[in-house]
Amino acid sequence: GMDEGLHSWIEASHAWSTPVIAAVEGAGAGAGFSVALACDMVVAADNAVFVMAYSNVGLSPDGGGSWALARQLPRATVMQLLMLGDRLGAARMQALGLVNEVAAPGTSVAAALALSGQLNQRAPNVLSSLKELVNEAPTQPLHAQLRAERDHFVRNLHHANGGEGIAAFLE
Repeated sequence: GMDEGLHSWIEASHAWSTPVIAAVEGAGAGAGFSVALACDMVVAADNAVFVMAYSNVGLSPDGGGSWALARQLPRATVMQLLMLGDRLGAARMQALGLVNEVAAPGTSVAAALALSGQLNQRAPNVLSSLKELVNEAPTQPLHAQLRAERDHFVRNLHHANGGEGIAAFLE
């Protein structure tokens, strides 16, 4: 159907082992907002506008927008965004914790690339562990999350990148 490609992309973004960064210019409306929410980090131009306006046109959301918002924001805020279709600027999105960085108009892609450059300085196996742990944390009981953290820690400790990082830290 119409949403299969979108839904596949949203699921792939969550499952992908490396960080996914969105660069948003202009309007992030509806599915565009959902795509940004599916990413691990978001850079938005300061003139970007985010809106879940489905209710304004007699529709309910798609693209996992309700799922992502419900996991990232307080319920009252989610209801306001979905039920009233409020338009949020990049600064408000950053204040809510949904945008990592606000960039000048026309520079969000360059800023996202700079952010990816910073991430590329880090061990990819560790970034993959962090993404998996954070993705699973909201639905895990504490004891299961502690066990998962331990397992990732041990795996990363024995990874080739592990000793390198410890040696650099000790220096």
